[in-house]
Amino acid sequence: MSLRKKAATAAVIAALGGGIALGTTPASADVGSGYVSGQGSINDDWGDEGLLSTTSHSHSNATALWQAVLWADGNLAYSGVDCRFGSGTKTATQKWQAARGLDDDGIVGKNTFGKNDSKLSFSHYEGNFEIHKYDGTKHDFWIKRTKGGGAHYIQVSTRIGFKAASYTSASACG
Repeated sequence: MSLRKKAATAAVIAALGGGIALGTTPASADVGSGYVSGQGSINDDWGDEGLLSTTSHSHSNATALWQAVLWADGNLAYSGVDCRFGSGTKTATQKWQAARGLDDDGIVGKNTFGKNDSKLSFSHYEGNFEIHKYDGTKHDFWIKRTKGGGAHYIQVSTRIGFKAASYTSASACG
């Protein structure tokens, strides 16, 4: 584990041990946390995430999460959810952006990712996780988030299971 991850883990443990109520803390995440994450309301988790594109975090679980959004909204075939931000994902992203009045540059930044916050809703608790639904225009999918805030988890394949939506790992795709 890197020094940065150890420090972040220690800070979370200290906060929980000190009784700080993470449920009232506004979301604050970015690529520096290592994965798509958030605190407090699920409805403001994605508006502060890092870039995804053909050149930025293009082979990652965070890309798989974005591809799941594109699939759920009818812009990408499920077979396109492959953890790789290639030309098909870029084209689908441009189409998705244009339909929502965004700059259709094919780059997933704060405005593009954040446009989806309102489509996330809490469903239930499962162990140490909150289960949330993404309400797509064509399909729905489920994400897990650490209780009280933290990493988001995506499941592309039941064989592989849920994996943290990491910017540096592509373990969610087989």
